[in-house]
Amino acid sequence: MSIDISDYQKRELVKLLTKISRECELEALGIVNRQGISLAFFVGAGADKDLLSAISAAIASTGESVTNKLQHGHLNDMLIRGDRGFTILAIAGEYILIGASKEAHAIGLTLNTIRDSVPKLREILS
Repeated sequence: MSIDISDYQKRELVKLLTKISRECELEALGIVNRQGISLAFFVGAGADKDLLSAISAAIASTGESVTNKLQHGHLNDMLIRGDRGFTILAIAGEYILIGASKEAHAIGLTLNTIRDSVPKLREILS
């Protein structure tokens, strides 16, 4: 299964991911749809983009259930942090922007950069 996007959108997605990767040290950075299908991904050695895509869609779905049931409004983003790294998911309509790293020293910068990138992602994919 694939997602039909124009060549222009593909170029713009690569530009956006490149900009984010310059600002943040991430081992994985990507955009997937709500079904877990990857649109664009930068991954380092050992990262599995298909697994990250599928897990991100599942986590986003669970996060939306939580925000709906607790009446917290629309889900914007999530930070999942473990002993050896973190993953950030930001919701952009029908798409999810994912950033993951084993280096936890710049979580705040990464979270802000990911959040700030969501409007541009929405613009590209609208």
